[in-house]
Amino acid sequence: MSDNKDSQRRRFFRLPYPRTAQPPLNTHTGDSYKVLEIAEKSVVIELQPSKRLQVGETICGKILFHDQESEFIEGTVYRLDERGAVVTLNNSISFHHVMREQSYINTRFPLFFRQKMAGRRNPEDSSDDQ
Repeated sequence: MSDNKDSQRRRFFRLPYPRTAQPPLNTHTGDSYKVLEIAEKSVVIELQPSKRLQVGETICGKILFHDQESEFIEGTVYRLDERGAVVTLNNSISFHHVMREQSYINTRFPLFFRQKMAGRRNPEDSSDDQ
């Protein structure tokens, strides 16, 4: 069962963002969240104490990417964990945007990108937590 769970989690390429490059998700309710990670069929958004999210809750809004283009997303909060709220999407983030964001992060934050893709925690990341 654990192998199946791991294979499901990795079905789509996931792109984490460094803290200083996290795009905003502006929801239809007027709330704003930082996007910590994107994939074609999911996003991870930052949890905020003032905005309680529930598993099963619907989220929709626009992600504003670094190139000032935005994409509408709609999905359901699938899980809440230490990283944030994992939202599975009813629609997909375009492959075009995922690839453009990957290129941007790889170019602007090469150390972060290499370490994240290798599965290691970035030392620059932990200093931001302080």
